[in-house]
Amino acid sequence: MLKVGTFLLAVCLIFSGLYGVLLAFSPATISSSTLEVRGGTYETDKDTPAGQAFIVQTRHLGVFAICLSIGLFFVLFAAFNKGAPWAWWAFLVTGGIGWVYGLIVQILEGDMLNTILHIIGIIILAFGLLLPIKVFFGKESKEVME
Repeated sequence: MLKVGTFLLAVCLIFSGLYGVLLAFSPATISSSTLEVRGGTYETDKDTPAGQAFIVQTRHLGVFAICLSIGLFFVLFAAFNKGAPWAWWAFLVTGGIGWVYGLIVQILEGDMLNTILHIIGIIILAFGLLLPIKVFFGKESKEVME
């Protein structure tokens, strides 16, 4: 199950990395649905000072998502796939905060596109963490730690 969990978390990281790339390099792809929910449109608001600030912040969040995804790839292949419990917790905390916070915000905004993307991320993360849980916290984890 550890290989399956590692594969699923790699998929989750690729998914979050692609989401970050879209945010950073094509903010209209993701942020236009948020603007529409708030009563505007990307085309009409992108040239206003507030629209420009929104785009800059969206790009900034995208870069953070890319960096986090890259960093977690190192954790995934240096420790998670070897059964290190701290790596499981690292994915739970960072992935949980990122995906769950994003989901709550998108639900409150009423942004269906981003809500669905966050639900997909949470599902992949959850399966990636729960399928190999015995490796990290069962009898097998004692063998890994010794």
